[in-house]
Amino acid sequence: MSLSKQQMIGVGCGCAFLAVAGFLGYMLFDAASARSKVEIGDEESGDPGLEEAKAAFVQYNQAPVFPSDGSIRSVESNKNQYVAWRTAALELASKGDCPPPAAEEPSVFKQRLQAEVRRMGELPGGVNGHIAAPTCLFGFEQYLGENGILPPSAAVPRLSEQLAAIVRVVDIFATSGVFEVKSVQRIEAKDGADKDDDARKVSKPKGKGDSVAKPLEWTCLEYKFSVSARPAALVQMLNSISSDMRFMVAKNFSFRRPEAADMILASMSAKDSDEAKTSSSSSGRRRRRGAAVEQPKLGEEAAPQKSSRLVVDPELDAPFDVEFTLAVYDFGFARKEAK
Repeated sequence: MSLSKQQMIGVGCGCAFLAVAGFLGYMLFDAASARSKVEIGDEESGDPGLEEAKAAFVQYNQAPVFPSDGSIRSVESNKNQYVAWRTAALELASKGDCPPPAAEEPSVFKQRLQAEVRRMGELPGGVNGHIAAPTCLFGFEQYLGENGILPPSAAVPRLSEQLAAIVRVVDIFATSGVFEVKSVQRIEAKDGADKDDDARKVSKPKGKGDSVAKPLEWTCLEYKFSVSARPAALVQMLNSISSDMRFMVAKNFSFRRPEAADMILASMSAKDSDEAKTSSSSSGRRRRRGAAVEQPKLGEEAAPQKSSRLVVDPELDAPFDVEFTLAVYDFGFARKEAK
């Protein structure tokens, strides 16, 4: 059965309509998918969606510092100022850094240690004209004295740094007028807290700008000092430590004056004892005689009683017992320059 010309035209038109309808349906589906990706976001490509972009825009718009061109320039300026401040601060703090100690054999170091300890003990002070008693070994009792041992080779560099710091501080004591250095203790780091090199690094901030904070190696060695000093010497000692070129921090500071050596308390106790004895003896004599206490006559004034006066000279008073921990920092710049 053959189709007529009109039927063939109708079939062609129907096929064309179906093709156009299918194409339009595909275009609508593709447009809907694209819109969904734009609104929700594409997880594969990592592109944020419309809602996420709106939330970010609202967050930036409501932020305390709006991300404008002026704000960006301000942040860059602050970063540059921070870099300049940090560089100047490190240069100032590291001016007192000590160069790395020279390589020494343990026997050579022990001879130098004995000479330095002997010199420090003969500095001027209040113990028979010296700053320390002959038994004071300034924290190196393990290697000096009758039972002193030879330090191991691995410990010589650290001991050399500790000796240099102690010598520097004791010289400050002597020039400040400290009465006596009673004891010095080298505080060793706990196991696992610090290695032999005692290196600590400043962490790098994430992101760009590696010049903001480069890794910096620094060391901190602590010492505990027990000294005796009068007020003027104590003030001079603290001022000298704080103004020294070496970066040092005093902490756990305490001081007290022994009660037995306090001139004021001793004088007051003696006065109270004399008054008690005088009152007891006079009351006993009155009871034995049975005499009544005479009242001053009208118009007569009682004779003024003799009063004792106490004069205290701070230069003659006993010194304070002072204890404090001193943290001595080294920022590693002298080590880098020596390499």
